Parts: sequence; structure tokens; C-alpha cells
Amino acid sequence: MKISYNWLKNYIDIQESPEEIAEKLTLLGLEVEEIEQTGSDFEGIVVGEVLEVKSHPNADRLQICDVNLGEETVQIICGAKNVASGQKVPVATIGSTLPMPMKDGSYLTIKKTKLRGEASNGMICSESELGISDDHSGIMVLDEELNIGIPFTDVHPANKDTVFEIGLTPNRPDAACHIGVARDLSAVLKRPYSNPYSENTSIEGTGHSKEINIHISDTDKCHRYVGVIVDNVEVKESPDWLKQRLISIGSRPINNIVDVTNYVLHEIGQPLHAFDYDLIKDQKIDVRSFKEEFLFTTLDSVKRKVPAGSLFICDGSGPVAIAGVMGGENSEVTEKTRKILIESAWFVPSSIRLTSKSLALQTDSSYRFERGIDPNLQLNAAMRAAQLIAELSGGTLSKEYLDVHPVKSEPVIVDLRVSRVNHLLGTDLEEQTVTEILESLEIKTKSNQDDLLNCTIPTFRPDITREVDLIEEVGRVFDYNNIPTPVTVPFYTPEPISSTEKYHQMIKEIARSLGYKEITTNSLLSKKEALLLDEEEIQIDTVNPVSQENTTLRTRLSAGFLKAVRYNLNRNAETIRFFEIGHIFKKSDNSTWIPGIHEHVHLMLGLCGNKKSEDWRGKKIPFSIFDLKSDLEALFKQLGFLDQLKSVNEENHRLNYQLNDQIIAQLVIVDENLSEGFDVEEETYLAEIDLTLLFNLETISFETSYKPIAKFPTFEFDAAFIVEKSVRAGEMTHEIRNTAGSILRSVSVFDVYEGENLGKEKKSIAFRLTFLDSNKTLNIKDVEPVVQKVVQRLDKVYNAKLRS
Repeated sequence: MKISYNWLKNYIDIQESPEEIAEKLTLLGLEVEEIEQTGSDFEGIVVGEVLEVKSHPNADRLQICDVNLGEETVQIICGAKNVASGQKVPVATIGSTLPMPMKDGSYLTIKKTKLRGEASNGMICSESELGISDDHSGIMVLDEELNIGIPFTDVHPANKDTVFEIGLTPNRPDAACHIGVARDLSAVLKRPYSNPYSENTSIEGTGHSKEINIHISDTDKCHRYVGVIVDNVEVKESPDWLKQRLISIGSRPINNIVDVTNYVLHEIGQPLHAFDYDLIKDQKIDVRSFKEEFLFTTLDSVKRKVPAGSLFICDGSGPVAIAGVMGGENSEVTEKTRKILIESAWFVPSSIRLTSKSLALQTDSSYRFERGIDPNLQLNAAMRAAQLIAELSGGTLSKEYLDVHPVKSEPVIVDLRVSRVNHLLGTDLEEQTVTEILESLEIKTKSNQDDLLNCTIPTFRPDITREVDLIEEVGRVFDYNNIPTPVTVPFYTPEPISSTEKYHQMIKEIARSLGYKEITTNSLLSKKEALLLDEEEIQIDTVNPVSQENTTLRTRLSAGFLKAVRYNLNRNAETIRFFEIGHIFKKSDNSTWIPGIHEHVHLMLGLCGNKKSEDWRGKKIPFSIFDLKSDLEALFKQLGFLDQLKSVNEENHRLNYQLNDQIIAQLVIVDENLSEGFDVEEETYLAEIDLTLLFNLETISFETSYKPIAKFPTFEFDAAFIVEKSVRAGEMTHEIRNTAGSILRSVSVFDVYEGENLGKEKKSIAFRLTFLDSNKTLNIKDVEPVVQKVVQRLDKVYNAKLRS
């Protein structure tokens, strides 16, 4: 949500700098996430006259302009198509600064330069370059009667402003406007603020008049509907002050009618809508919902399927607006409009939220309605808008207004104990101080008895319902930084971490020890990215995605790694060793927590690039799949179950690791289709381990055990076997481990040979078996029976013949 610093000054005397105000707002709970400079003070911008326009000799789209600035004539290169001799134009002279942000965060400063070999001494500006509007179609052409050389501020007032981007929490709907923010600042700065919306609950309207009839059919979803008519309006461009207010907060000016409704919305937080009165059939308004889905064309000319149960504003023939979300094209205010009906209503927040989310359409109105607005503000807001519209359009405000209010809201009274305030905040505040703080927030207080205050909560604060809410209000205005720190701080013993947390911490420590860096990536992917990973049948799509880039839950961790690889490669990273522990989600009958959804925690290990860069010692050495395989098996070894694993090769460069006939890990070379989909040009290797499955198999021990170093030497035995080419060394290694027994300490492949002398489709694999007995020195007589057992097992399983 954007709040203008200059706009705030309309309601409260601000002497502090924008940075100081931003700090105070953040301490108040209205966190300022970003501060943006908008507009310009137009220093160095003057009115010039274009004397002559010539074609640029070296660029078809550029022109050379001779511009009279009063005291001198300068040459300026201009690319605008509408520049012509005789025009009066705004010119940014050398040294002036325009509100055009650069990559480094600074703003464009005009300097002497050459464009395609021709000198340029200034800049002829468009409205967007001056920060006046978003029109960049051409240069701004001024009144011909203006004097040459006068400051541009004589033509257009300076519009330099500071805009705060506030991360508004859902419980503060009252602060979704400038007056709400000014009210909070008034409390903390201890200065009064002005509010043009004085509450007048004594005024009562009627649902009937000679000009229109208003009825609320669905009073469960609409508690109030105010209608005010302005006749004889002229729809035209808004004055500069109004346009500038809207532009400063990123709202596009449209016309004087619509701009006023937007102005009031951002001023007080009450959404309004203006209907063309003559397009309302039978001069009737009915607020109702439909039991069936309805196809409706909104103001943006989009036909939308509005779900059943949504609330509509209807006239005599049908819907003219989706209540609280967007108006309809069939009642839009245009240049032909001469009479308008201003709508100011209160809708139940949950109803508007449901409709907005179902349509994936959030507007400024729905943003406020779904958080809850002041139910007693509608009439005053409508009258404020009507008076502004009458003033800016030359219209006439109708003497009759309509206020249908079937469900009234009364202020809530909450009791507050001053002793409870001090107990929770750790303060020693007097009752008078607490009262002053609450009164500054327009919370009326009455001292009932010792230590007890009866607090009347204004209806614009629906979030305050309990004593602790009032204590929070006192704390944030008093400023948490002013709360004294206790001399002695009690020592709290944290809860012991769970076995699952220990498990994940141990995995992370092992991954880091292997040289991998941890990454954390988004669990949501775009639909295109998700389809690159798995079939659509197992994917889970979100109902109301934040954006098209975050629509589908990930089924694997691969996507996040590949996006991180692309990001790092684009920044010239040579060595990428990443790991991530995260959740994956699939549609499955083998559900975990929610029926139909399989949710497991996975570990991803990934390599890309070079394990050694090129230097004076030699050429670069890229990673291979065996580097990752080695790291993966080192991880399994440290976890203590490498010998229990069976590796099984599949197609598409995929190696599965099985434990108790369940696949617990996969090692892959990322295929070309997936690499192209994520724009990764380097060879990439991935391993993904199902930690949830691994943990449930109870293979992990968190107990640390130690063994003395063996006193006796190892005994090595080499054996080569002739097998079919299709037989994998890893599978044979697994069989050797399972067969040799406890005295086998390790087994490794040291040679693979293929030749005609072995026979067609044959190969030789040589293994080195290392034996160790902690109780004695082994010799050939001890090892030979074990080797014979291994030879017989390999012969039986793989038809392997001992070569040597």
C-alpha cells in the first residue's frame, strides 16, 4: 500500500524528514518496506522554443533541434516524432535532474553529450520524463503564449514527493488510507490532525426518492447502501492537483468523476463507485446475490464467470456491478454522462474476499472491503465525493440522498486494567498516560473504578476486541524502545529438539562437510516449469495463485536447483555445489497428512561447472556424474547404511538406490529437455533422497559410537571377472558386500577392460577387496574361503567367470 508524504501533510503538521516518518511508522506497526522518490521540483527545467528541426545525419529516428532558451540557443538531439519548429516545450538544461531512476538507484542528471556524433546540450521532455503523468508518446507541447526562458514551475507546480510502501497487516484496515496513517502519526507525534469526514450519525436518509429507489435483498452480505446523485456534470480531465495526488501513489488518472472516487478511497479508505444514472434501468438499485453462476462484463471489458453466491448491484434489468470488486461496462461513466449516482456501501468482508479470490481479481476496493471498513463512514464519504464532483464538474448536488441501513453496527466496549498493561509491557505507566494514548487513537475511555477503564472502540477498528488488543495499542504508541529492560533476565531452557530436527541437522552437517552450500527455493512453480518435471496427473495446482509464476506445488526439488544454477552461471560462477532440504507434493493414494496428497521431505544434492578451475597448474576439470555418486555414497556411509543399499540402473541416465526394496534415492544426469526448459547450458548432475522414507525405515542412529583403531594390517585381494557388457559394476559391488561378511572392509573397482580376446559383448571388471580382522593378522588361508564364496555368488547371479 502506497502513502504519499505530501498528501499526509494535508492532515497533520509534519516537521520530520521522510526517513524519520518512515521509522516512526515502522515502530507503530505500519512497516515501511520501501521509500520511493516521485515527481520533481523542476529545478533547471525552463520553457524553450524550438526554432528549427533537422534530420540527424547518422540516425533515422533522431532529429537535431535548435532551441531558444531565452539567454542562449542550444542544440538538442530529440527522438520524439511530434517535435516541430515553433513549439514551446519544457527543456531540462545541463545539470538538472529528472525523476527517471537509473540502475544504480540514482536519478537521471542531464549532461553534455554526443548522440551518434552530434552534440546535445539538454533534453526536451515528455510528461512521463517530468513525472507529471505516464504519457511518453511524445514531448510535452506548451501554450504558445508562454514567455521563453521562464522556469517550468511557472507553468506547472513542483510535484516532488516521497512515497512510502507500507506492508499493511490484514488486521489494520483503518490504516489503508492517508487519514488512517495520519491518525497514528498524530498519536505518536502528539500533534492534532484534521479529518474532513466528521461523523454525523444523526443524519438519516431514505430508500426512496423521486429519482431512484434503492433496496437491499441480501442483508446478510450488505448492511448499508448509500446513494447520492449529482446532476449536470461535465466529464473531463481532472485538475493537476488531483491528478498529481493519484499519480504519486501509482494510480492512473481517468476523468474528474472516477478520479474523485479514487481520491476519496485513498484519503479515508471507503471504496466508492460512480454509475451513469441514465444507464440504470427503471431508476432502481437492488443489492442481491444469485444462486447460479453469472457471466458478467466488467469495466475492463473482460467477460467473467462470477460464481454462484456472489453479491451483485443490479438495476431493473440485471447486474451493473460486482459488489465490492468492480463495476460493469453497461453502466460506465463516459464523456457522454450528464448525471451520476455515487455508491457508498458496506459489504461483509468474507463475501467480497470469496468473490475476489474466485475471480482472481483484486482491486483497490476489494482489498479494503475484504479487510473490513468502517460501517459508519458511508454517508460522509459519499457526501465528500459528491461535493468534490460538483465542484470539479460544474454539477448540482441533489437535495435528496438515500441511505438504506438495515443492519447497524454499534461500538464495542472493552474493559482495560492498567495493572495488566504494566504487567504485560513491563512498564510503570499511570492511568492518565494510558488514557491519553488511547484517546489520541480516538478510543474513548471512562474510568470506572480503581485500575479499570471502560474503552469504547471506534467502528473503524474492528481488530480491537480484547483487553490484550488495547494493551498492544498502548505499547506501540508508547514505543517499545521506551520500555525499560529488566535488570535480571530469567534464564529459559529451550525445549529439546525433536528427532526429526536432529536428523535434518545431521544431514545438513554432512552435506556441508562434503563442500555443498545450502539453498532454499520456492515450493511453487509455474505450470510450464512443473510440466517439465512430471506428468500433470500427479501435480497439485493452487486455487488462487499469487501470480502465473507460482501456480503449482513442486513434485521434485530439481526446479529450484536448476533456477539457482541459471542465476549463478549468468553471474560467471564456475563451481556450483548446492544442497536443499525441502517438501515435495504429489497427488497419490499413498497420502501423508492430507487425503490424496503425498508430502515428503527430500534432500537434493546438485553439481554443475568445474571442480577445478584452469590455472598455471593445469586445465580446468569439469564435474562428472561420478563426483556426485561419490559424494552421495559418502553421505550414505556416514549415515551408516551404505552396505545395505542396492543400486539399480534405469534408462535416461538414472541410477536408483534401493533399501528394503524401496527406492530411497535417485542419481541423474539432467536431460537436454529439462536443461533447455530452465535455460541451463552446462552439464548438470542431481541426486534426490527421500528423507521421510529414510527416517521411517529407522536406519538412522543418533548415537555416536567409537571404535579403536585396528592393531593389525589389512589384507588386499584383487580379482577380475568376465561378465556381459550389460552387467553393472555397482550391482556386483553390492553382491560382494553382502556375501563377503564382516571381515570385508571395502571394495572398489580399479579396472574395466573390453577386448576381442574376451569375446563378443563381454567385459572384464577388476575389484580390489580389502579385508581386516581386529583380532589377528589375516593371511591367504583366512581370505581364500571368503573369496571363493564371492566367486560362486557372482557366477550364480551374473554368470561371472574369474579371469585372474
